[in-house]
Amino acid sequence: MDRNDLTSIIVSTIALSVTFAFLRTKVSLFRNHFPSFFLYHLLLRCVVLGVTPAFSDDIYRYLFDAKLLFYGEDPYQLTPNQWLLEHPNFFEQTKSFVTKMNSPDYISVYPLFLLSIFVLGTLLNDLIHTSFLGIQLLFLTFDLLNLILIRRFYPKESFSFYWVYFANPLVIVEGVSQLHPEILFLPWLLFLIRFQKNRILGFGFFILTQIKLTTTIFLLAFLKKSKSVFVLLGFGFVSLLIWKWTVFANWESQGNRGIGLFFHSFRFAGILEPFFYFPFHKLGLSYLSGIFSLICFGLINLSVFLQPKFQKANMEKKLLFVYFSFLLFSPVIHSWYWIPFVVLGMCSRIPFRWQVFVVSLGFFSYIIYVSEIFFYLYWVYSLLGLCIYVRTEIDYFRQAT
Repeated sequence: MDRNDLTSIIVSTIALSVTFAFLRTKVSLFRNHFPSFFLYHLLLRCVVLGVTPAFSDDIYRYLFDAKLLFYGEDPYQLTPNQWLLEHPNFFEQTKSFVTKMNSPDYISVYPLFLLSIFVLGTLLNDLIHTSFLGIQLLFLTFDLLNLILIRRFYPKESFSFYWVYFANPLVIVEGVSQLHPEILFLPWLLFLIRFQKNRILGFGFFILTQIKLTTTIFLLAFLKKSKSVFVLLGFGFVSLLIWKWTVFANWESQGNRGIGLFFHSFRFAGILEPFFYFPFHKLGLSYLSGIFSLICFGLINLSVFLQPKFQKANMEKKLLFVYFSFLLFSPVIHSWYWIPFVVLGMCSRIPFRWQVFVVSLGFFSYIIYVSEIFFYLYWVYSLLGLCIYVRTEIDYFRQAT
């Protein structure tokens, strides 16, 4: 798939979605022999190893920051362009990263723990003399852990159940091949679902927030569990301290050239946020649309999770509600953002057709790279699917809240 070619994106989206749906009907060929089933999906992942990530530019920023960290330098003080101006002897080693990334004038916004994983991947790259294969092998290891944990936590499910994650094109392409970090926090997300001990929950929450700050939203699912929420708050506080000492060591730089710039200037494939954007844009205050959209997300979740009936729902459904509503109101929804939804939706046993729709929604979003005009086509498609989904699920939410 070429993200700059409309025909390529449409053909690839249809092919991946239809194949994902059709082959699920053939899982009986494995005759309930799980080792063969597991091996098949391992081979699927091996197919994409060695492919140069081309669907986004994030990987080049990860590699640049990891290279700085490897040499003992602070990636949170200067932008890549500033760094190369002040350290010209470093230019040749990182030139290819800077010229291909989309954020050479931004301060790094990626947490230390996540960059440490890419440091390890960089070492593997150097050992086998490749650009990406070492990191892809590391991501493959994490994803195999995800497969094992899903089997371990849900041992009596059918192969059709496992297929939702095991064979999902979003997981295989966006995770293992394109090296997006969402698959790295899935083990810890599964911990939140399956474990009851507060220390394990707290540790999982700590790792989640050290990979991606937005995972703090999962705290909402524990609001009525007094002991658990206090433990999670404690681990979350420690995590935020680490963020303060690293990413936010310089508040002014982050606000002007880091996460603040991303937050106010970057929008991509939002579903409900455009309803806020259009009126604010008319008033010349379009940069406020994301803030108001996320405020609505918070208010809705607080109102729902304080309802006694909803508290009786299992943890899978609570986490699914939090994450799905976050995706609805977020100003930015990249294709790989749907990977945690795949897992939570699978554990909550949402109908398989919606998993197929999410696959198509994820890959179809690349048409916005071709032209911003296609945003409206994508927006109609996502809203149409959302309306159909809500129609089938509305009775459950009415009864639960």
